[in-house]
Amino acid sequence: MFRVPDWLRYEVRHKIERLRDGYQHLHVKDSVNDHPRTIVGLSVFSVLLLGIVLTLVLRETPVRRHQGGKGAWFYDLNTGTLFTADSSRPNPIEAPSGALPDGGPAGFRAHVYSYVLEPNATERFVGFLERPDPHANVRQLASDGADFTDWARGRLIRRVDDDKWVSPASPAGREIIENLTRPNRMGQTPIYHVPR
Repeated sequence: MFRVPDWLRYEVRHKIERLRDGYQHLHVKDSVNDHPRTIVGLSVFSVLLLGIVLTLVLRETPVRRHQGGKGAWFYDLNTGTLFTADSSRPNPIEAPSGALPDGGPAGFRAHVYSYVLEPNATERFVGFLERPDPHANVRQLASDGADFTDWARGRLIRRVDDDKWVSPASPAGREIIENLTRPNRMGQTPIYHVPR
């Protein structure tokens, strides 16, 4: 069994006694008694600082916004598949499968999400489709990174399986977006994805 040498025990005991003597010379107890308001002020400041740090560290992750690329996802209504095109093209656009039965373009802007950072084709899903509101008096649509109110002005959205287009600011439109942004059964929140 290991035994601590006597000289080492003596040195440690001597150092502890010197520290104790130095602590007594600081008169910490007297300083606290002489300046109670300072101690209370420092305590309150420390608690506030700790609260701010905890709030910054533990708050929810901010919503990831679209970082604006040149490409955008589009959904082909004829085939039910995604394809990419230049985001500056007016929506709807001509789809690879051709026109709709009524002769209109079949490619609508798609907002694509996934529960993983680097999704493959099977992990991506279309949250909703978007098109300009033909009855809105809006010259230019706001970018995807804009405030929700600005973004919603002049746009219509719908789920892939829906037939009716609705305003994002309407109760039905808000329901589409709220259902989309709810966490899944595993607690994961969908992440917005742009084409690579």
